[in-house]
Amino acid sequence: MTQIFTREGSAKNVVIEKVPENDEMGIGYFIPKNSFSIFDYKVKGKWPFDIKNKSIAMTYIINKSFEITRSNGLRTCFIKTTEDGCKIYVVRIPGENGLPKEPNEIEVGTRNRVVDLEVIFNYYLHPRSSLLRNFKSGKKNFKDYGFTEMPEGGEIIPDVEHDNFKLSYTTKYDKSGDMALTEEQAKSRSRLTDEQWEQGQDVIKKCIPLISKYAEQKGLLRSDGKYELFVDSDGNVGLADTFGNPEEDRYLVQIKDFSVIARFFDFYQRRWELDPAKVSAVEDEVKKEPKHFQDFSKQFLRNWYIDNGWKQLYSEGKVCEPPMMNNDVLNAYCDCLLSFASIWSGKVGDIVNRISDITRPVIEVAAELFVLECFNKKRLSP
Repeated sequence: MTQIFTREGSAKNVVIEKVPENDEMGIGYFIPKNSFSIFDYKVKGKWPFDIKNKSIAMTYIINKSFEITRSNGLRTCFIKTTEDGCKIYVVRIPGENGLPKEPNEIEVGTRNRVVDLEVIFNYYLHPRSSLLRNFKSGKKNFKDYGFTEMPEGGEIIPDVEHDNFKLSYTTKYDKSGDMALTEEQAKSRSRLTDEQWEQGQDVIKKCIPLISKYAEQKGLLRSDGKYELFVDSDGNVGLADTFGNPEEDRYLVQIKDFSVIARFFDFYQRRWELDPAKVSAVEDEVKKEPKHFQDFSKQFLRNWYIDNGWKQLYSEGKVCEPPMMNNDVLNAYCDCLLSFASIWSGKVGDIVNRISDITRPVIEVAAELFVLECFNKKRLSP
């Protein structure tokens, strides 16, 4: 790898080997990191702790998602896998001095560039999703998505089974943050020709079920996520950045055997020396729920800081740096990523050799995360 410079990111670096110029794409590498970001937290430059082995897990997950799409004839920025990431085509961000141009300054059809959009999709209805909240508040009609009655969360969206995807759009480079756009506004902002716009919509709508059905085969429910687009040297539109992974998308695991959950209530009651009566009350409460879903993606980290109240205080400017997670919680989330990577890539042996440890069954890890979330909501975590 001949390195010219590196673009530092919160979750991965982009190492540039060949700079894109005019209509000629460059060459670079995605290198996942153990660090992460949630809530656009930028205090002191980064979140105050890392996730062990996250970079290894994400390398296997990202590469497999790219390989799935390539084998099905979809255009992406991917070139090939590498030991610590993947080799990619790099395109320009139109602008000067590192600042993107205003969209109306970019000529429609401009080649070799990132499209200033993020495209959001829903596949399974996430129990914490804004879409479900909008259904319940009446802002959106659940029947417009194919439901015959008000959903509870965790269900596949009926319309997606017929490839009827309702995409939504936000800005990517707007100075005010991610701003919601109508489809008409998104198309205008994209600076794509009509043909390129349709090409971009087509590649996304083909990729959504491709990755989502692969997830189902692995026992994972791909709830929702995002895609980004680029225009190559020939004016063709493809998928930019990474996708189909637990950082870009939200995944759920349904735990059907409550006894697996019960074991972790007992384990952590003893390990953390918690009041048996309080633990029993929490266990009895959640056991009555008709279904048990657990986030198996970065959403777990978001949930943690929402449920313990820090996110609200941070939004109000009352606190700054987030509290550390308990080591048991961090280790469980690390196991989540490694379990995900093992089933996703099918390369369990390679991963075990690299981390010098075993990877655990997904259901077991999901049950542990479920119990840890329950304790966090009830302020029982140490």
